[in-house]
Amino acid sequence: MLRKIIHILVFFNLFALGIVSLGSYVAWQYPMELLTHFRVQYFILSLIITAILSILYSRRYLKNKFLIFCALGLVGLNAIEVIPWYLPHAQQVTQNTSESIRLLQFNVNIQNNRYQEIINTVRFEAPDIALFIEVDQNSVNKLNAGLKDILPYTFKSPGGGLSLLSRVPIQDARGDDLNAKNTNLIATFLINNQPVELIGTHPFVPIKQSTFHRRNLQLAALSNYVQKLEVPVIVAGDFNLTPWSPYYRMFVKKTKLHNTRLGYGTLPSWIRDASYLHYPKLLIFLMEHFLNIPIDHCFVSNDFKVAGIHLGNNANSDHAPVISDLVLKKKGQNYPIPSKGAATKIISPPRWAL
Repeated sequence: MLRKIIHILVFFNLFALGIVSLGSYVAWQYPMELLTHFRVQYFILSLIITAILSILYSRRYLKNKFLIFCALGLVGLNAIEVIPWYLPHAQQVTQNTSESIRLLQFNVNIQNNRYQEIINTVRFEAPDIALFIEVDQNSVNKLNAGLKDILPYTFKSPGGGLSLLSRVPIQDARGDDLNAKNTNLIATFLINNQPVELIGTHPFVPIKQSTFHRRNLQLAALSNYVQKLEVPVIVAGDFNLTPWSPYYRMFVKKTKLHNTRLGYGTLPSWIRDASYLHYPKLLIFLMEHFLNIPIDHCFVSNDFKVAGIHLGNNANSDHAPVISDLVLKKKGQNYPIPSKGAATKIISPPRWAL
């Protein structure tokens, strides 16, 4: 009887894990797409199940080797989606460079009023450009007041809750919904005497079918816009999807952009504990430690190399800031492939703007 119960439980768990693991490739519909975002968790679960089955088999509680082979198959299936994020990539820079551009992107959350903590985090990271998400005019005013000595140039999009603070002048900036009814922030900087277009974006949270479709429409519009650009481009923001969504794959395939995470790990940026999250503490603990997912992304064209990326202090936001160190290739310059708004003050431009 005990063996029969074990076989039923094993089969049920393997079947469920197999459905969500394989379903990630075809989950174009709501709400199934939401299950694609936990690929790391599926990988870990498949390892745990395989280990348990091996123990049960060695102690003769399980006689069917086929179930172990199925579990190993799920380990391999999920591994090929997770492990490449930790392997060296051709767009990584192998040596330290003094020419990197530090971009900080931070969904501070509109409910977060601990501005001094946000300011302290930004000062600690010392970015050249900072993109803030979920900000209103009051937030921008507070951040400007606390950061104007290091990031004196600012622009706030007319919609979308997006704002830029920069160390050097913003050549041009605008808000544009790209006919998708949600504003993106589009700005131009001069880096190494080359114009670079930075796009800040925040597609809708796909918690219901209507916002699911609106998120996907915005991603499609953004893809079409990026495809037409002929200058180096950076696209950063809270995309509200992970690398394992079919919509993420479609975005990358169309734009041919590079996620700066590649080679540095999955770096899950959401969720973090915050004072305004009115969920049970146990639930927050479980989500923060076991259900974290990477939904904040920085994409670059192949004009850039990536010198590093890391997550910063969340400063009472439910997101961690993502800090990317980027190197814009000078014309004719190659790097080795790794083996593993308004100006308020004039300052000297940093090294990469000369």
